[in-house]
Amino acid sequence: MLRRSTNDLSIRPKMSRTAFMAAVIGGIFAILLGLYLAYSQGFTVGHHRLEQDAQSIGQLNETIQQLQKELSVANQGLSFAQRQQQIQEEAYKQMSKAYANSEQKNRVLGSRLDFYRSIISPEDGQSGPAIQALDHRYQDGLLSFDITLVQAIKHKHQVRGSLKATLYENDTATGQWPSSSTRSVNYQYFQQVSGAIERPDLSNAARIKIELQLQSGESLERWFAVNKSEAEVATN
Repeated sequence: MLRRSTNDLSIRPKMSRTAFMAAVIGGIFAILLGLYLAYSQGFTVGHHRLEQDAQSIGQLNETIQQLQKELSVANQGLSFAQRQQQIQEEAYKQMSKAYANSEQKNRVLGSRLDFYRSIISPEDGQSGPAIQALDHRYQDGLLSFDITLVQAIKHKHQVRGSLKATLYENDTATGQWPSSSTRSVNYQYFQQVSGAIERPDLSNAARIKIELQLQSGESLERWFAVNKSEAEVATN
């Protein structure tokens, strides 16, 4: 078919239906091909990234497991250290307690040693019966005391006799124990006798005279100062 041309208008021949359908199908195929290629490319890239992410996750899991193992070992070490510390603290407490008990026992043994040494070898070198000490306390109008009697150096015979205590204030007798008689004593090495004298008020100038009348006829006496304030402190 010949194209007719004029100066103002150019007329093209009409496209056939078959060519048009071929063009449409070709366009659709090209679009589908482009979509497929894009999908394939995205799938490949995504799969590659997925593998990388899975590898990273695996490495992270291994790192976490390693850290968990190290944490477990550290916790075990911490628990062991805490147990050791508790054991050491308990041992220190036991040692401190044992040391304190040992110190107390040493003081008690020392006082007992001094006491027995005074019996075996007194400071004045005198043998025979003696009034060694008086421990006293004053509370609620009652003067209580413990008298310690000993027999120094020689201990072959029993010491028999009678004992009494008299309270003096300003050289005036204000009380006596026992109140109506004397207290019998019988010992070989030592004896501690307890007594008490009622006294509503006690002056700081008070004294107690201890008298030991031996069966042999010999008489021993010894004076002890009884300070009210010191006696009250001793009871607190």
